[in-house]
Amino acid sequence: MGSSKYNWPTFTSSGGYLSTDPTQSRFATWTKIIIWYCDGTLHQGHNDDPISYKDTLLYFRGSDNTRSHFKWLQLNYQLSDAEKVVLTGDSVGGMASIYWSNYMRGLLNNPDSLYVISDSGIFVNATLPG
Repeated sequence: MGSSKYNWPTFTSSGGYLSTDPTQSRFATWTKIIIWYCDGTLHQGHNDDPISYKDTLLYFRGSDNTRSHFKWLQLNYQLSDAEKVVLTGDSVGGMASIYWSNYMRGLLNNPDSLYVISDSGIFVNATLPG
């Protein structure tokens, strides 16, 4: 139901652009921030009242959660001082990485150090022939 209750606190990729191996990724030594899927509102939601769905209360507070995570990264890892940063996510997290990129730039001492990789984060609404 969109919970991060069972997520791990850090993530290490063994391959691809998130790899920490310089032979696998040009971003190996960069600071990487991954935006996972959230509350179904592209990390933009804020609803004061929960919505009831199948006997469960759902809280759409993606924007609050995202700002809180950025603050946590600053307090624990001095995010603002990072020299090179990749902000990424896939699917809805990829779209959120685009939406939050300007906010993130404002948190960095060098805004030009931020690069955004929206992995599968563009959805095309089109009718296919056939």
